[in-house]
This record gives sequence, structure tokens and C-alpha cells, in this order.
Amino acid sequence: MKKTVSILLVLAMMLAVFAGCGQKPAENNANTEPEKPATIEVTDMKGRTVTIPAKVEKVVVTFNLEEYFAVAGSEGMDKLVGWSHKYWEGRRDDAYKAFTTAFPKLKELPDVGYNGNISIESIISLKPDVVLASSTGANYNALEPAFENLRKAGIECIFFDFHKQTVETHKQSIALLGKVLGQEARAAEIGKFYEDQMKLISDRLAGLKDEDRPRVYMEFSMGPSQYGNTWSEQMWGALIKQCGGTNIAAGMEGASVEIAPEQIISANPQVIIFACSPREDVSDNVVLGYGADKALATKNIEAYKTRAGWADLDAVKNNRMGGVYHDLSRHIFDFAGAQALAKMIQPEIFKDLDPEKNLAEFFDKYMPVKLDGVWTLQLN
Repeated sequence: MKKTVSILLVLAMMLAVFAGCGQKPAENNANTEPEKPATIEVTDMKGRTVTIPAKVEKVVVTFNLEEYFAVAGSEGMDKLVGWSHKYWEGRRDDAYKAFTTAFPKLKELPDVGYNGNISIESIISLKPDVVLASSTGANYNALEPAFENLRKAGIECIFFDFHKQTVETHKQSIALLGKVLGQEARAAEIGKFYEDQMKLISDRLAGLKDEDRPRVYMEFSMGPSQYGNTWSEQMWGALIKQCGGTNIAAGMEGASVEIAPEQIISANPQVIIFACSPREDVSDNVVLGYGADKALATKNIEAYKTRAGWADLDAVKNNRMGGVYHDLSRHIFDFAGAQALAKMIQPEIFKDLDPEKNLAEFFDKYMPVKLDGVWTLQLN
């Protein structure tokens, strides 16, 4: 009897051991990671909450290609299925060449159009997960009527706002882009870099008195023989005040405005700054940006001194003239444009500030293209 009971106990213990071998320990089950969601919700800069794949694989970009690559890195090329060529090719030809040299495949990707010419049919045919677009009127207005058709095709539009040119909207937009692309930590780092660079301006100008703000005139460079537009309360016009100056065009109606030559002479600006980009239709404008030549840009700024009545302007007499790459505005690296303005407008306060060095640091850390050329220029 005792022998039989012992045998039964041994068999029971063996069965329990064998049964346990097929089970995972309870503590291992507790540590198993929950499945990641297939979709996520994001709220864009137009206040729209949309549902997108948690892992975005295919992207169309209509404006902020540089911000896209800053967050996505070189790997972003593999996700890009279409983009707006027109905003770059011919208009920002230097940037177009820089990016298509780094990524030759960009030339082969379909052009989805720009602003009022955006092709909804082309976008749908490319079957992206998302369309990344600017919240500006023209970009938004081109896409808004097609939201429902795009959604039926499984495509959501996400809008960013780098046009307000505030630290907060830049940080919010870059963080949003990071969430969409699954690069939240990198986007947060970029946002912090931008904020720190802008603080170099705001901290030093805190408490600046109005009487210490020189009169500033900015003009889009179209060559000495024709007057380009200026800006009132937006874009460069807004930055003039932010960077320590008084805009002679402030209060004029409209964002981009025409100012009469006589009005410039009457205002007698103490600082003159040109917004500079390559133009296919103008040969004697000031060109800055990728691949720009400093000697030629300097020569072309000097040529503006020959305009009728300009020899008597304080800015010309004191050689306080300069230029800044036009697209150092409305982008995540536009802190360099603001720093250049601050240095030209308040040279004593910002004599140790090096905008191009700070821009080079940003490109080294975050941009997949080489920074070359000249981006800011000051005669004196």
C-alpha cells in the first residue's frame, strides 16, 4: 500500500512538471508589451483632428520640403511619393539644385502642382497616407474642397504653419511633423534648437527704447533699375520690429506692398536690407543662398547706391546696407535670417553674433544637404 501511494505521488509530481513546461511564467506575461495601435489621432495647425496610420509609409509634400527632411532625415526620401516642384524649380532654383543633387530621385517623383494648381487626381493616384501642406490661404484653399474625396481614398491632409514666424507656431508645427513621421524626439530637439537661437535676439533686445530703433527699409531685390516690393506687418516687415528696428512701411495695407521711391527718400532709412533670391527673369539682382558668390552679391548691392536720390540717404552715406537670403523666412531655420537682421539693425548689441555659423550648425545636425554659398551679407 505504502509503495503504491509513493508511486502515485511521484507520477503526480511528474505530470505537474510536464504541464508547467508548456506555460510561460506569470511574471513574463505581465511584462509583455501591449500591441501598438494601427492608427493615431493628430490635430494640425488649422485645428483639424484627423486619424492617420501610426506608421506613415507614403507621403506627399506641397510646401515644407525642408522641414520634412529636417525631421525625417535622409530616410525620408524612401517615403516621399510626390511633391510640388513649382515652388522650387525656377523660383528657388538654388535650393532645387541642392536637394536634387543630394537626392537625384526627387526629379523623377511626380509633380502634384502648387497652390491653385494642385492636382487632386495626381495625389489620389499616388496613394499616399498623408499630404503635408502649408496652412497658408492658397495651399489650404486648394486642398480644402477635396477633403472628402481624399478621405474616401484613405488620404488625410495635415497642415503646418511656419508663416506666422513665431517661436510657438514653429515649435508646434515641427512637433506635429515629428508625431506624424514617428520622430518625436528628433522634432523636439529641433524645436528646442530653434527656440534657443531666437532667444539670442529677444533676450538682448528686451527693454529696447523706441528712440534707439533705427529706421529700416527692406526690399525684394529685382535689380537697381526696378523697385521690388517691401513688407508692412508680415514676413520681413514683422521681423524688422522684432529685430530692433522701425519699419518705414509699417501700417501700409497688405502683406507685400509697393512703396513709392519718393516715400523711401522722404523716410530716409538708416538701414537698407535686401531680400535676395535667384531669379530667372532678372540678372542684376542680389543673389544669396546655396552656391551664391559673395563678391558678386557685394557688387550688386553697391549698385543700388546709384539709384536717383539714394546718395543722400543715411543708410547709403553710412554704408549700412546688406542682404539676406529671402527664404531665411517661413522655415524652421529662419532664425538665421532674424539674427542677420538684428545684427544689421543693432550692430553694437549683436557684434559677437554669427548667423551663418549658427545656420551651419543647424544644417550639420539636421539637414541632409550641404550648406554652401552665402546666406547673409553686410557691407560694413
